[in-house]
Amino acid sequence: MHAMMMKSLILLPLLASNGIVSGSPILTTGGGGDGNGGNGSGGSFDMFLTWSPFGFLGNVSIGTPPQPVTSFVDWTWIGQYAFTTTCHGDAERTWDCFAKDQAIFNQSKSHTFRNESASYPSRTWNPNHFFFYEDLSVDYASDIETIGPSSTRLIIQAADQHFSLTDAPYPFAGVYGLSPVFKADNASIQSPFYQAWLAGAWPEPFVAFHYCYNGSVDTSKSTCQGHDGLQTLGAYNESLVQGDLSWYDIEFFPEVNVVDFVYEPAIYNYWTLNLTKLSLGDKAQALNKSTGAGAIFDHASYGRGAPLSVNAYAELISTTAASQITLESPPNNGNQSFYQVDCAKITTFPPIRYQFQGHERLWEITPSNYVEKLDDLCILNVRTLGDGDFIAGNFGETFAKDKYVVFDFEKNKVGLADLSW
Repeated sequence: MHAMMMKSLILLPLLASNGIVSGSPILTTGGGGDGNGGNGSGGSFDMFLTWSPFGFLGNVSIGTPPQPVTSFVDWTWIGQYAFTTTCHGDAERTWDCFAKDQAIFNQSKSHTFRNESASYPSRTWNPNHFFFYEDLSVDYASDIETIGPSSTRLIIQAADQHFSLTDAPYPFAGVYGLSPVFKADNASIQSPFYQAWLAGAWPEPFVAFHYCYNGSVDTSKSTCQGHDGLQTLGAYNESLVQGDLSWYDIEFFPEVNVVDFVYEPAIYNYWTLNLTKLSLGDKAQALNKSTGAGAIFDHASYGRGAPLSVNAYAELISTTAASQITLESPPNNGNQSFYQVDCAKITTFPPIRYQFQGHERLWEITPSNYVEKLDDLCILNVRTLGDGDFIAGNFGETFAKDKYVVFDFEKNKVGLADLSW
């Protein structure tokens, strides 16, 4: 999940959407929005995304009558998590754990809420990427989740908060997980989209993403209906695909729980591709031969910055004649140092190129996308993991610029294409 929940809290406006959606191989044009997104005639839906320091936020509703649960949309989480009234196991102690204006899902006000603990015992992760070394504890329940045209009973993770979050509210009340699902996974570790698709609530097993970032050629963000991004559920939009989609099988990569997302008990449900080549321009950079190299797709805060190894970053620093700088607000949350470059020379820098197992295609992050302009400074926006040669990296916001990303939940594949603006 990410360092998101321990960062400074900023209240942000939320979403809503309207869109053009399609599923392969049929192109479907969608209808109007409802303030949360747009759905096509086939029942697919464009969830509008709002950028936040934590990651992208989207709107879902849970319960009957529906309660809005603004959710952090997370490619690396395994369910629908929701803050509930429960604090230290007691549904009456809510405000001992939360700030007074924290939005929550009040399970007692939903007449369709069911306790599912007989089937799925409560679970605690420590450490975790919600709260690090504080307990992440959930009770399993089921209720009706509504997103656009989809309204389905799902297994959800109802939070039982074990420590105080009273300092300030989060700008969301839940996490909408979009991790892949493996054959042996029961509903307690199945993403809400997957559960709904299995139930027939989505027409196709696809989830697609594109990012209307500041500085893109789409200056009005028209392809995102004026929002920061679109997470299309139940289809993908062929009109946003330039050329063809390249499809890649995901890999089981246990090293992720060592160098990237550390959970106990461990979680391994990630959209991870096998990275086969990494280069700065045409200059190849070494990959770790003992562990392999994992490209983990994650568009939250850990996905900010171009993913490089420590050694490749040193090479880029040398190539760009960068100088170290201390920043109060760095462009990503990695532990590496940051470096500034000469803004006038950005066009002379090499692109960062990646190749994934399954295709010869090289995917680039251009210099204009890996150099972040902060006021009058130009900063290398790079994020490293591990030591030495490339072990793992998070491929998210920075990588996704000018690309279309599709997840196939039926075949566990990642589809990539250049974005047709």
